[in-house]
Amino acid sequence: MKLHPEDPRLTAQVLGELSVEDAAAVELAAAADPALEAELAETRAIQRFLTDLPAPPSGQLLPGQRAAILTTARRADRTARIVRFQRWLIPAAAAAVLALATVLLLRMPGDKPQLVVRETPAVPPPAAPAVTPAIAPPPATSPIVRQGPLATSDFPVLDLPVHPASGNLEIVSNSIRGEGKFPPRDAVRTEELINAFPLRLTGTTAIARSSGNAWHPDNRGSGASAHAATLATETIACPWKPSATLLLISLRGNPRQACEVKLAYHADPANVLHYRILGFAPAASTGGVLPTTLAANTTTTLAIEIECSSPRGGLGTLVWATDGEKAPAISLIHRRDAEPSDDARFGALVCTYAQWLAGEQAGAIDADVVSGLAREIASAELPAERADFLKLIDRTLNL
Repeated sequence: MKLHPEDPRLTAQVLGELSVEDAAAVELAAAADPALEAELAETRAIQRFLTDLPAPPSGQLLPGQRAAILTTARRADRTARIVRFQRWLIPAAAAAVLALATVLLLRMPGDKPQLVVRETPAVPPPAAPAVTPAIAPPPATSPIVRQGPLATSDFPVLDLPVHPASGNLEIVSNSIRGEGKFPPRDAVRTEELINAFPLRLTGTTAIARSSGNAWHPDNRGSGASAHAATLATETIACPWKPSATLLLISLRGNPRQACEVKLAYHADPANVLHYRILGFAPAASTGGVLPTTLAANTTTTLAIEIECSSPRGGLGTLVWATDGEKAPAISLIHRRDAEPSDDARFGALVCTYAQWLAGEQAGAIDADVVSGLAREIASAELPAERADFLKLIDRTLNL
């Protein structure tokens, strides 16, 4: 039996859903492959963790438990979903042709945003030769290729972009509401859809103070800005992968002037196995130029899927600087017993919906998952733009 670490039969083995013959074949394959053996051990650890969790006082399931139940239910309903999925075969074929054309276009220089991955944090990337012309940041509308997760052992540090574009929501809405059809998969931008909605994250927050305009009680009425930017984070159980954590990052500029921000994610090598930034294509290259300008009074949001060896370990650190001055770093720890904020739950819904439209995580995200998350978010007190987004999801589910 040939298996890979993401094969659903590994999870089925832990849950006792395989036949005796298949279970023996999985165990034999795992014994011969350390990666498969590690995945089985990780899944069993997560199962024990979820089993041992006490029931919340409110009587409601925690997000990780809800996600685990949804995953099990989807496996039981796999046959029915295959029938429903047949109507997507023709659009999927067309999307494959568009994806092939996109890959060909991406061979042309400067046609996609690149995320610079540093293999060794302690050694800075080599400086470009003086004769090399500066590379302008690519336009927000350039094609994006989606790639798999990055192994922490190979890429312990990932430079993050300041990318507040949000126009993709209008493109998606026009296609679904105006034309009555799904948008082309390669036209869906997860990183833009999540930036269409401001998120107030309630995890850890750090403020980059401006040395040239420091706040003091004597000048509190001057109208001067006391900071360059604010970095906020929050973690939530990943809706499409119960064993992973979804890290949401919100970077907010000050009200008066733009600043240059350098932001990097340092994965914890002792616990993080691999990670994936949603919506961007990481590239092991120093030739690309990341967008770093944070305009005044704007916010940019990023999302990273993080897979850990232990649910109780650290996720890593966010290291950043504004206008060349170091800002307080943020240590990332996911507390699974903490109830996520409504904004974090809404951000997770947007990420799930966007990946579903883009055809990503096809084995884990389907219409049932999107519908279930949307029902959890629904409320009479939702802001108008979020209520309208739920209506857009409902319209999509009925296409």
